[in-house]
Amino acid sequence: MKRIMKQLSIIAVFATWFAPLATAQDEAPTADAAVEDAVVTVAEPYPNLDTFIDGMMETQFKLLDISAMTVSVVKDGEIIFAKGYGVQDRKNNIPVTAEKSMFRIGSTSKLFTWTAVMQQLERGNLDLDTDINEYLKTFQIPDTFDEPITLKHVLTHTPGFEDGGLGYLINYDPDKASSIRDFLAEHIPARVNKPGAYGSYSNYATALAGLIVENVSGVPFDEYIEQNIIMPLGMDHTSFREPLPDNIIADMTVGYKREAGVYVKQPYEILGGVRPAGSVAATSIDMAQFMMAHLNNGTLGNTQILMPETAKLMHSVLFQPDDRLGGMAHGFYETYVNGHRLIGHGGDTFQFHTDMMIDKDEGLGIFVSYQTMTGTKGRTEFINTFYDQYYPKAMEEITPPADFNERAGKYAGTYTFWRRNFSTLEKAMGLAGGGMSVALSGENTLIFSGFAEPRQFVEIGNNLFRQVDGKMKIAFGEDENGAIRDLYIDGLPFMGLSREPAFESSFFKMLLPLVSLLLFLTVWTGWLYRRKEYKTMRAPERTAIRLSMATSAMNVVFVILLAGIMATYQLEIYETIPTILKLSLILPIVIVLTTIGTAYFAVKAWRDGFWRLGRRIHYSLVTAAAVFMAIFYNYWNMIGWQYH
Repeated sequence: MKRIMKQLSIIAVFATWFAPLATAQDEAPTADAAVEDAVVTVAEPYPNLDTFIDGMMETQFKLLDISAMTVSVVKDGEIIFAKGYGVQDRKNNIPVTAEKSMFRIGSTSKLFTWTAVMQQLERGNLDLDTDINEYLKTFQIPDTFDEPITLKHVLTHTPGFEDGGLGYLINYDPDKASSIRDFLAEHIPARVNKPGAYGSYSNYATALAGLIVENVSGVPFDEYIEQNIIMPLGMDHTSFREPLPDNIIADMTVGYKREAGVYVKQPYEILGGVRPAGSVAATSIDMAQFMMAHLNNGTLGNTQILMPETAKLMHSVLFQPDDRLGGMAHGFYETYVNGHRLIGHGGDTFQFHTDMMIDKDEGLGIFVSYQTMTGTKGRTEFINTFYDQYYPKAMEEITPPADFNERAGKYAGTYTFWRRNFSTLEKAMGLAGGGMSVALSGENTLIFSGFAEPRQFVEIGNNLFRQVDGKMKIAFGEDENGAIRDLYIDGLPFMGLSREPAFESSFFKMLLPLVSLLLFLTVWTGWLYRRKEYKTMRAPERTAIRLSMATSAMNVVFVILLAGIMATYQLEIYETIPTILKLSLILPIVIVLTTIGTAYFAVKAWRDGFWRLGRRIHYSLVTAAAVFMAIFYNYWNMIGWQYH
């Protein structure tokens, strides 16, 4: 069950698919399947850039299950490299081209929405410190805290919303897509932190920003972006619209998933009401235009989409969880690579994985997007590899402080991302883990686990650590009493963590449920062994046993059923709640009722002297297990139909 639920919890953005629409050849694409219209105008300081990128892509296509990829590199106001790799459409054998092949860029789309917010700021229609409720016309965000949510919080992913998407995040039928306004009104997430307290990535908040732009401009969101960003920059193969406009839909790169060794065509992902957060499809040539405009502080040629002072403000830091780590600008986020400050945004759908970063000091911008269902490894490696090649920086060797073991214990523990659900059934996805573990090495370092592999970190400052054999940094935050409470990861200012709640530890969410299920099984094995004796019992004793048997059976059945549902529907559950899941949620309600009856007879057994001592103890242990599981279901929002 843990493995199955982890498949659901680790996805950052969207959902999986219906039955396959088509199959295609099963040969893996290669980097040689590249475009004929590649732009390559490379000079210093990037000698042999084309050879370097071709070689990197050849390696990635061999090691990763990539169907298509596109890249563009700009430098000092010029596109110096743009190329596509792999296949845009397998059925029609269309290769990827940098000029025409469109890729879904996921959350990199947010930069368009943030740019629109900054346009409305400079036009005097928005104020970044005003309560966002003043810009909402048909619904309001609840006043859970005294502090209002402002656009500064929205721009930095610090509004304090929980995350969510179970049953409604994505679909594949444009006719079923909600409007931005209706979607946001229907799916208001719970507010779990004061605004500004923690970075916690929020697609909902970004969609709110899109609606606010629509409200104050008086122009539908899609049209606004087209009129104020896309068309002025000459991005004729870029769109937020779902489905894509007829004149460019044929240029969309098809999403494929490998099934049994064969690439199977996937349907177009529809985000509907949350599209300001991630629905853009674009070519790498168009994204080069967008990068150059931001590198030149809002201007591209004779076109100005932002005034210079507004662009500079947008690129400046607005929130840092720790001032020694990269922070959030006004929508862009910071990351430091080999001493260079980069700002940009990554993006992921289930079918596409994208990264876009600009280096203003170098006048450099890099955009990459991959069509693959196997994760983000390719896009996360590309820019780092580029900088290692052309801006290498030797890693400074560090020696662990000799006395660190004496204070290391205060950091140990498990830390959980604030980007999770609290108020609905989706909270149960947290049963799969997803946090970060900090342990002591005994050698004056910390062992940090939760990424691809455990890594050791060395103290380099007060509550600040660097990877022993790498450049990654982490920092810890203290509570009001000076105890370590929070964890921050460099490059992820929008993904704050805090110590795991006690009831979410492995002891409570794994070990005790397992022990409880084993106890429930003993009820039935005991009955099979003593079923003849059962017939001679008094009526109250038989009723007590019936209740314990029913409670035990329903607990076991519910856990197995839930695991089966997750295994069967997998990520489709983010599109709609299956009927079988709705029906299965009847069981926890009945379990609570039978648990109350079981507890009553446990007390009665001791009071009235039912059975011998050993059987009374066993019955009481089973009752305790049932009570625990009822509490467990309630904590993870499994009692009732708690979903949007």
